[in-house]
Amino acid sequence: MRLLNSLSSVLTGMLMLASVTSSSALYAHDINVQQRVAIDAHALAATPDLENTSKSLATYLAQDLHTDSEKIRAIYRWISDRIEYDVEAFLSGREVAMNVEEVLKKRLSVCGGFASLFEELATNAGLEVKSISGYAKAYGSVQGTHFDKPNHVWNAIKIDGEWRMIDATWGAGYVKDGKYSKALSEAFFLVPPEQFVFSHLPAEDSWQLQHTPHLSQQEFESLPLIQSTFFYNNISASEAWETSKKADFSGSFVQTFDLPYHAASIQQAPLEFHLKLDHPYQFKIQTEMFEKIALVQSEQWVEMEKQEQQFSLNYSSQTRGQLRVMGKRFGEQDYTSLLAYELRP
Repeated sequence: MRLLNSLSSVLTGMLMLASVTSSSALYAHDINVQQRVAIDAHALAATPDLENTSKSLATYLAQDLHTDSEKIRAIYRWISDRIEYDVEAFLSGREVAMNVEEVLKKRLSVCGGFASLFEELATNAGLEVKSISGYAKAYGSVQGTHFDKPNHVWNAIKIDGEWRMIDATWGAGYVKDGKYSKALSEAFFLVPPEQFVFSHLPAEDSWQLQHTPHLSQQEFESLPLIQSTFFYNNISASEAWETSKKADFSGSFVQTFDLPYHAASIQQAPLEFHLKLDHPYQFKIQTEMFEKIALVQSEQWVEMEKQEQQFSLNYSSQTRGQLRVMGKRFGEQDYTSLLAYELRP
């Protein structure tokens, strides 16, 4: 099964200006930072005797947690820490059939084992969950790659009456240059289906679940690759879908960066990576993290106007080359990249 490569080199973007919904609307099941820290510490404190069986482990992970999202978080965090990806099996193409007991014992698996373990733990914790087989744009994928058969397994889980997506495999790390790097990712935790379908297409159409139009396999294969951080800052999935279907779309999305989860809300910005010269673009970014935000091109800095926690700017340029949106955090001297574009005729 394919595992997500770190897509930091993939340049993505869209030409139209995108408005995005608020954090509370798009991520209704979010857990705040303080809750997440406490839940993660609880999950990682599981002792070996509690980890012998899926039932005893699930009982511990759900202990003293009251909401479904808290229980799901504990399971996701434990798996991301304790289970290694079997990169040797992945690179060799060797099929690995492994049941939950074997995964718990060996602490090593491909995606099927990750998904089965997540389903077993979530079910034992009283949650409604399903393992989903399908097509995933992962390590080695390029735009237009055809999938002869499903290549990945993940989970759908119902929370407060709505389905959200979990990929415990990609959430635990990634393969790059033939090596596995263990790294927790928030990008695959309780993801709305309309976002998830940009990288994960269920083989069974009914499990797409998104409000945006359902995709055929051919449409999914033709979608541009996105970085795992693309939706971190509230970029609208529906606007991304609509823009990707425009006749003048250049085929790549705005480049995003590995900022803290929800560090900013991109309320309005061009989503296409390639921007046009002498064309007006509007930027609106809401954030509590940054003291200043500026657009930087050819050593020229244009600061965005700030009103309380919102930064805004109308921008047009006659200069070719790279354009970056950069922010200065409170108490720091250096600027951090938020978005990157390229201007060209």
